[in-house]
Amino acid sequence: MDRLVARFAIAAGGLLIVAVLVVAAIAALCVALDLALQTWLTPPIAALATAACVLAGGGMIVVIVVFAVRAKQKANEPLGARLSHELTSLASQHTTGAVAAALLAGFAVGAVPPLRDALKDVLAK
Repeated sequence: MDRLVARFAIAAGGLLIVAVLVVAAIAALCVALDLALQTWLTPPIAALATAACVLAGGGMIVVIVVFAVRAKQKANEPLGARLSHELTSLASQHTTGAVAAALLAGFAVGAVPPLRDALKDVLAK
């Protein structure tokens, strides 16, 4: 029994160390993204864009986790089709939030010319 507790403690410690390293890596990536965006945007707007990217990434992770937990769809249906069904149903359930997000994204792209140019460059490739 003592070996089991010791193994559990070692595993928990290892997971804690990995979690701290992942948080540090994400923080470093956020700082790098902020510094990269500051070449095109003012520092406050770059910080907001970085925060929006972090929140969007977190939202995507939540959607994927919720999607993975639910097992309503057929197992042989392609992942892209299942994800599109999930996102469509989510948007139809929360129409106000979906419209607000679309308007905010459109405003951000329309109001910030460097962001619009960066998006054009990405889509042109």
